[in-house]
Amino acid sequence: MAFLPSAKSAEQNNPSQIDGQQTAPAQPPADARSSPPASTPAPPARETKTGEVAAARSNDPQKQCVKAGEFAVELKSGRNPVGGTIVFATNFLPTNQRVDVGVRAPFVEGVRYFAGIDYRDGETYLLKRQDVVTRRAVESDLLVEKHLLEPDQSIVTLNMGDDFAWFWNRVDLYLYTCNSPIGESPWRVSVTTVRLSPYWLSIGIIVVELFFLYVWIAFALRKQDHTLASFVRALNPARVTAGPDGKGSLSTFQTLSFSLVVVALISLLLLQTGMLTDISGTILTLLGISGIGATVAKGADAQRNSLSAENRAWLLRLGWIPMAKATVDPSNASWRDFFTTDGVFDVYRYQSFIFALVVIGALIAAGVTQLSTFVIPDTILGIVGLSQVVYIGGKLVTPTNMSDLNAAIAGLRTEENKFKDAATTAKQGPVASLADAITFAGQSAYSAYREKAKDVAVIFTAETGIVVSDASLDPALA
Repeated sequence: MAFLPSAKSAEQNNPSQIDGQQTAPAQPPADARSSPPASTPAPPARETKTGEVAAARSNDPQKQCVKAGEFAVELKSGRNPVGGTIVFATNFLPTNQRVDVGVRAPFVEGVRYFAGIDYRDGETYLLKRQDVVTRRAVESDLLVEKHLLEPDQSIVTLNMGDDFAWFWNRVDLYLYTCNSPIGESPWRVSVTTVRLSPYWLSIGIIVVELFFLYVWIAFALRKQDHTLASFVRALNPARVTAGPDGKGSLSTFQTLSFSLVVVALISLLLLQTGMLTDISGTILTLLGISGIGATVAKGADAQRNSLSAENRAWLLRLGWIPMAKATVDPSNASWRDFFTTDGVFDVYRYQSFIFALVVIGALIAAGVTQLSTFVIPDTILGIVGLSQVVYIGGKLVTPTNMSDLNAAIAGLRTEENKFKDAATTAKQGPVASLADAITFAGQSAYSAYREKAKDVAVIFTAETGIVVSDASLDPALA
């Protein structure tokens, strides 16, 4: 408490006249000028345990000590003590999600960190208290596993909205504590430079990437004489994944879907963190199941839906099929091909399709942060594998129209051999022409063969769409 001098002392110390000369009154001492007026008592001093008097109060470590407009003075100026080094587990800091940032300083119970961002263009921002959480680092933390941080050091979890970042801009990140024992300034200030990755812009880029990859597949498979309308129709997933028979292939569709989803998630993680990630064993198993299923299914389709080598060679000699391999036309492929076998609803195909959608949905829901730890329960994974086994087994045991056609052609070849053997036996030597063969084998044998050939030609045309000319129905004598 300040004391005012008495009138006497004032007269002695500040005489108005000395030796008959008038002088200006002396100014009060500096201490007196800075002292509060007598009517306003000074804040009481507090006594510590040791009996010392503390003239200033300490900060509340749970309360913000940097006010609006003080960013440059309290943080950028460098006047406050420097804190521990800031470390990251990623190259970019993703926004619109929680991300852990390490500080190489011991964790102190009851002390929290606050955060601020300097955009380097004069704009600064102090994060809200609830968007900055401080905790102790443990062995299971990624920062500790990567040996960037020691256990019992500090981890600060930041939650920044998407509006914090635009096109991976570089910012200065400040982390500071407010547990100063004197004054109201930050006690320790740490700063580093980092890029912020925008969330929705990254999502948009991934959508464009998937669209480009899918359209590129359809463009590569386009016909030479395609039009814009035909190209748009060719974007149908059933046409893109069509098999050798020109119908939609369920196994190829599953493999393509899993591959695109995994590529999208890995690309999204790369855009958000600037780093690649491992893929869990479950994801590799899923890709393996679908890939093996597609390969075995393709082999099964080739066995069931193609002509045997003997029948193909015989049809080539007769001119029923062209010498050049016909191009597969997927224009008739449709979504119903995924659920049907020879036009009939196939419950095994439907089961495999449904479980594939469930797994893809779970993978998308897990997001980019769980690609390396994504796990599907063994029972679900077993069901997915079992559905593939049943689906492929159904392909192998289910008869098809092509198998009927192979059997019919084999029977026709047998009739042709009987006709030629009858003519050769009757002549007792090789037959030079069809007319000689009819003469020696008999008209009835020839007519029986022609009727058989007509029936097989009808089945052949229905299955392949190739019309057989009347002249090609005659037996080949060579």
